[in-house]
Amino acid sequence: METTETLAQVLAITRIKKRGLSQPDRVQALLDSGDPATVLADLTGPALLDDPLLVQARQDINDWTRQGMSITSVLSDHYPTRLRDVREAPALLYHQGTLTPDDQGVCVVGSRDADDDALNVATYVSTALVQAGLTVISGLAAGIDTAAHTAALDANGRTVAVMGTGLERTYPAANKNLRERIISNGGLIMTQFEPDATVTRASFPMRNAVMSGYGITTFVVTATERSGTRTQAANAVKHGRGVILARRVAETTSWGRELARTGQARVANSTSDVLDQVRVLQAERAHAEELLRELVA
Repeated sequence: METTETLAQVLAITRIKKRGLSQPDRVQALLDSGDPATVLADLTGPALLDDPLLVQARQDINDWTRQGMSITSVLSDHYPTRLRDVREAPALLYHQGTLTPDDQGVCVVGSRDADDDALNVATYVSTALVQAGLTVISGLAAGIDTAAHTAALDANGRTVAVMGTGLERTYPAANKNLRERIISNGGLIMTQFEPDATVTRASFPMRNAVMSGYGITTFVVTATERSGTRTQAANAVKHGRGVILARRVAETTSWGRELARTGQARVANSTSDVLDQVRVLQAERAHAEELLRELVA
């Protein structure tokens, strides 16, 4: 387990106001150095034990952990390994439930106002995924997210909810019981945002990037032309995760048609299609990792 001081130093690094230094740049500096004290000193000069930034960070870390929240930095062996590979990897993850570094999961995403057909697809696919030993990842939102999490739980499987708010809030509030059910059944609630963070315009695109990075691939059940789900699909392509589109998404959105036409997305006509595509992507990923290990060795 990481010490309060390590977590406080990482938290302070994320809070420093420094023009031109993005959060991904800060995370990369942490990964390159492996020592948050060194990175902090590089950014602010030699850090004093009573520096107000560190004092506040220590107090916040202690308060949050006393409230039952867990916090893991990008430097920890417990941090999700697949997520660490992407540029948008958060410096800190705030979480409740069971954190599994090598989780094998598929993101199931779609519209908040999905129709019954789409909700049924999310349910069938999520059930099949957990029956195949995979984790269902979604965003705890209404509609497709709720259907995906619920189906995974009903099938006695693992599900992970990546939130767009801090842990002190549940959005939407109607999913508070679903959130508790996920935690009590061996799942995971996680967020990159500090516990008191509220919803902002940027929250959900940032959440989608983290969700994509955490998963093996993303399955888009339903979406509109301007849907936020489009951001999730774009992130999955950028991250090299691959995207699986339901046939209706590939046919009814211009971006879905383009992803399918260019081969950046695979199109699924059935639940078995989704599982087949996931297995192919898993095999490709495993092969790539084996080649990388051989090159490093």
